[in-house]
Amino acid sequence: MKIKGILFDKDGTLFDFRRTWGGWFEQLISELSEGDAALEQKLARSCGYDLAGQQFTAGSIIVIATADEVNQALADCLPTKTVVDVDAAALRHLENLPNYPVCDLRPLLQTLLDSGLALGLATNDYEEGAELQLTEAKIRDQFAFVCGYDSGHGAKPGAGMVHAFCAKTGLQPDQIAVVGDSIHDLEAGEIGGVALRIAVLTGPATKAELHPHADVVLTDISELPEFLA
Repeated sequence: MKIKGILFDKDGTLFDFRRTWGGWFEQLISELSEGDAALEQKLARSCGYDLAGQQFTAGSIIVIATADEVNQALADCLPTKTVVDVDAAALRHLENLPNYPVCDLRPLLQTLLDSGLALGLATNDYEEGAELQLTEAKIRDQFAFVCGYDSGHGAKPGAGMVHAFCAKTGLQPDQIAVVGDSIHDLEAGEIGGVALRIAVLTGPATKAELHPHADVVLTDISELPEFLA
């Protein structure tokens, strides 16, 4: 069946994961640790981040988990702070989140729209954060659907976001492709019954990790128009 819609992941797919979230995470744990270097290291390790190398480690929960799960992991290291405290700090730093698109997004997305495709975004980040990033990148109007883990459709790798995109656009799962940089993204597509699971290499996961879960592995989303054609 012809592909009629694409459901994108956000971080590591539309935006460079390390450059966007590495700085945010370092600022967050610097605030939470209040100058205690040992505690800062503990916070970094709890979420799978290498402070010295400024990179996310294999299996980092920041890459695959929801914001709630990240907040809980940090709060568990902080005897004087609650999850609510951590969440408030995380949201403050989101206000200054930098945007590092993986390519020139607007013309690429317009090419996909012009070919008749409906576009959606599903992220394990906050919905508000996704809306802010898309708006700042001047591409929010190109998406018919945007949801986060807190939008009421569950989180990846569950199929709720896939089915919500289908409900919004009137498409069936076997008419859409899921595009993402993590195994969770691809598993959500598999569970949701989509036609195509497309992996991209602009996140922390390697081709070897993604290949068993994907129908195809692309370098980045700029290759989508040619592949779909």
